Order: sequence, then C-alpha cells, then structure tokens
Amino acid sequence: MTGTDSSFDRFFDSMESLADTISESLQSQVTIEDSNHHVIGYSSHQFESDPARISTIIGKKVPNAVIIGLRKKGVMHDLENSVHPIRIPAVLEVGLGPRLAICIKHQKEILGYIWVVDTGNLAEGHAESIVEKAAGIASRYLLKQRGWRMKQEKTQEDFFWKLLTSHYDTELSIKQDAEAWSILLPESYYISVFESDKGIDEHFVLKFQQAMAAQTGLRLLFQTAEHNRLIILFSSIFPAQGTDVLSSFMHKLMKDMHASEGCLLVAGCSLHYEGYTSVAIAYREAVSILELKKLLPFHARDLLLYEDVGFWAYLPLIIEQKRSRTRKSPLLYPLKEHDREHKSDFVQTVAVYLSLNSNLKESAAFLHIHTNTLMYRLNRIAEITGKSLKDTAYRTSIYLDILTEETGQLNLWFQDVRE
Repeated sequence: MTGTDSSFDRFFDSMESLADTISESLQSQVTIEDSNHHVIGYSSHQFESDPARISTIIGKKVPNAVIIGLRKKGVMHDLENSVHPIRIPAVLEVGLGPRLAICIKHQKEILGYIWVVDTGNLAEGHAESIVEKAAGIASRYLLKQRGWRMKQEKTQEDFFWKLLTSHYDTELSIKQDAEAWSILLPESYYISVFESDKGIDEHFVLKFQQAMAAQTGLRLLFQTAEHNRLIILFSSIFPAQGTDVLSSFMHKLMKDMHASEGCLLVAGCSLHYEGYTSVAIAYREAVSILELKKLLPFHARDLLLYEDVGFWAYLPLIIEQKRSRTRKSPLLYPLKEHDREHKSDFVQTVAVYLSLNSNLKESAAFLHIHTNTLMYRLNRIAEITGKSLKDTAYRTSIYLDILTEETGQLNLWFQDVRE
C-alpha cells in the first residue's frame, strides 16, 4: 500500500466525497452507482469525459442502451462475478471508454458499482488496491443507508396503517406524530387500492414505484401491501383539474404494470380529501369499488373513481337488506312466471335491455334477435306487467331488483363480454 491509502481511513458522509477521494488518489474521473445503476456519487474533477459518462451524470442514471451494450459484450457478467476490480476495454458502440471497475457487494448481494475512467494513467496494482478499498467503504455505507431506509419505511408503513384503521381521533395527534417521524403530509390526498391477479412482492412494489415516479404531478407518500392488494396514499398538484387527469393516470399505471409485469390490475380510487382523520373513509371508498367489480364484473367494469360510483354504492346494502326478507321482487314475479310457463326469456330481455342503457340495436345484437323481435318482447312485457319501461320509477326499481336478486344469473349472461 502507498501513502495515499491513508486518505480512505476516515468517515465518509456521502458517496460524493468517496468519489472525490478516489478521483484525487488516481487523478481520474469516478462514478459510483447503486444496484439499479442510479448515480449516487461522482467526482468533480474537470477532466475530458466520454459520452457514456456525460449522459450518465446528466440523467443521474446509466442509460439503458449502455447497460444493454455492456451485457451483450459480457462485461456486466464478468464484473458481477468477480470479487476484485477488472479492467474493461473501450466499448465504442455505447460511447464508453476504457474503465477500471468493481462490483460493490455484501456477501453475494450486489449493492452497486464503482467506475474509474482509464486514460492509461492507472498504475497496475495500485489503482486496483484503491478501488477495492473504496468498494469496502461503499459497501458499509450502502448497507447502513439501506438499514436506515428500511427503518424509515417501516415507520411510515406503521403510521399509514394507523391512518387506515382510524387509530387517531384528531388532526392534531396525526400532525404531531408526522412531525416526530419527519413525515411531510401534503395538503390533500387520494387513497387507491390496486388488486393484482398475481402476488405482491418487493419486485412488484419497486416496479410500481418506478411507474408512479414517471407520472408528472403525482407524489406517492405511503404504500403498503396486503395479500394481492397494494394500498397507496398519493397527492396530485392538479386536483382542481377534475377527475379526467386522475382517471388517465390510473389507466396508464395499470397498462404500464401489465406491460412490464404481465399482471392484470383492477383498482379503485377514493374521493379527494384534506383531513387525515378521513383516511379510513377514503380507504373504504376505494375498496368498495373493488368489491363492486367482483359482485358485478360486467356492470362495474368501468368503475374506477368513487366520484363516479353513484347508486352502485348502495347495491351491497340493498342486497344485505333483501337477504333478511323471504319475499322476492313483486316486479319480477310475473315475468318469471311467464318464462317458467312459456319457456320465454323475458327476464333476460329486460336485464340486457336495461344493462345496455336501453339501446335497442346493441340489446338485440346481444340477444341474437332482430330489433323488431326485441320491440315485440318489450311490448309483451308491458302487457304482462301493466308497466312500461319508459316509466322512470318502474325502470329503476326493476333494474335494482335484477341487480340485487338475480346477480348470479346476470353475471352468467354477461360473462363472455366482460372487458
């Protein structure tokens, strides 16, 4: 070891200072990255630089093209499977000049990378010794940072669950705990719940965070996973723009996650709130949309925001009330009797017609009958019941009875056309 090694025998409070110390010892440019190739430190030496380093520092992340190019060349494989620094020749296709590099590890876990620009001035052996010592320092630093971050995340998750479960009685007590744990609460927020057809693991959460970070004007504050559900609290800098922006964001997020992870997501989002004692209410709003989607997959397929939930919010309550009653709908009875006696499909006809917004053409196509046949059936239904579906009160009442008493049959009729 030479005398310059003593410069590493001290505490480093950042990866920037470590990068500068390596740079001063080797008189070369240095970049330190985390395991996801995000820049966490780079030297401030004013030397000539190659395109790969310039774009990395500007973007605070190694460009994907550079990583892909290095993996195709086998460079990343060699680097990640070596316990010592390796010399890397120039890869001109991706704008990378010669490098001395090492993979920062803890046991077999990759924590990051150190890259030193090699202009031919890196003394054999000495440079490797400097970089290897720096990797040990970086490893301890990153492990400590991860421990702090995990502790902070655990604190935030516990706080979030307290909000979700109505632990707090007052806004003041919420504010006091938030300040004690250095949590900055936005002025307003939404709660969203995403349900995946696959399990929620750390990889899923990381990808979700990255997808959220790509959304302009949105800030993810809290998140927690429960079985196959991810619950989040987020804020928007555009709440005054109405629900269009929010709806677009939700749809894009689900589309991006499907593209990257191959998972199908359904979601529900609460109303816009300001007081944090209302988090539990917002959570129930978001969950209620998911429950409606399970109850009536076709009919609730487009529901996403609680702002648009309308009368659907009351269906579970109506169903619960009807379970305590033995008598079934008097409005449906004459149609059911006619179907039973004459082998007709009048209940299904009414169900489809009302479910498709009384659109004659779409309803006839769904039932595989001519429009004239559908009109004949509707007229016969009016004769049998003595009621017209043009009557708003009757139309609403019989539709609610179909939704709440014939739920299973309704789902069977529409199971092949769910979107």
